[in-house]
Amino acid sequence: MEIIPVDAHITAIDHNLLGIPGIGVTYVVRGETVALVETGTSLTVPHTLAGLEQLGIRPEEVEHILCTHIHMDHAGGAGYLAAVLPRAHVYINSSVSKHLVDPSKLLPSVRRAVGEEAWPLHGDIKPIPADRLLPAENLRLDLGRDVVLEAIATPGHSPDHLSYWDHKSGGLFIGDAAGLAMDRWRLALPVTPVPAYDLEAHRATIARLRSYHFPRIYITHYGPHDDVDYELNRAQEKLEELVALVDAAIAAGDPDVNALAARWLPYPDDSPAALVARCWSQMSVAGLIRYETKRRQSVETDRERA
Repeated sequence: MEIIPVDAHITAIDHNLLGIPGIGVTYVVRGETVALVETGTSLTVPHTLAGLEQLGIRPEEVEHILCTHIHMDHAGGAGYLAAVLPRAHVYINSSVSKHLVDPSKLLPSVRRAVGEEAWPLHGDIKPIPADRLLPAENLRLDLGRDVVLEAIATPGHSPDHLSYWDHKSGGLFIGDAAGLAMDRWRLALPVTPVPAYDLEAHRATIARLRSYHFPRIYITHYGPHDDVDYELNRAQEKLEELVALVDAAIAAGDPDVNALAARWLPYPDDSPAALVARCWSQMSVAGLIRYETKRRQSVETDRERA
């Protein structure tokens, strides 16, 4: 567990996501009350709680837990955190909140998406009572001391994805809305996962984020970045690189997920982050192949009907 100063009212706790430092954080936002942005998986919760204790934050001071989307590396720890933070409500897009009340359908879906190699690193999900969940899509949360968090829809990576604009710093808690920037491991990529990835929504989200001219972005994977245009451009370029690779493979009739992932994101096997690079690139290739295959089938069906 590592404490990372971000701003006068924001701190990041590196919660050792997937058992590796430099991969994921929970952000602590302090006004008169405290909000957490992102939870990591259930396995990261002890690190997050240790970080709160180190920061001198008592459990009853945390009143809000904000998740950008339903994926387990962002919301999987919400139930366990809510159980030990007695005053906290969990905010997430209401379209998926049922999966935190009853995660029985979410868990097998995540297992298929992340693959058997990475699945044991995701832990489980503790169900959250419905009365502890609040809709986040229209959120404007005033924490006091001029600290206000406002939700912005940023679909593509997933249809329920939200980002949270911190009015005081001007920065945006961006989740997976654009791309990941894990500088410690020299990994930068957008993630395009099954089953609900939407390429056109993703492109539109990146363009919209660019138009806002945010001075900073707070990336869940990983950390604060002031070079916002650079990060958004890099995410766009890496995304289009993957699109071209998948298009060519489908046209050739040979969309092999593992081979394409290794070409798109070559990474040394002896790095501690090799599993992350391998599994997330394979998940992204599989998600884009699924998206593009369904899109082409839909186009063909429309032609036949015409």
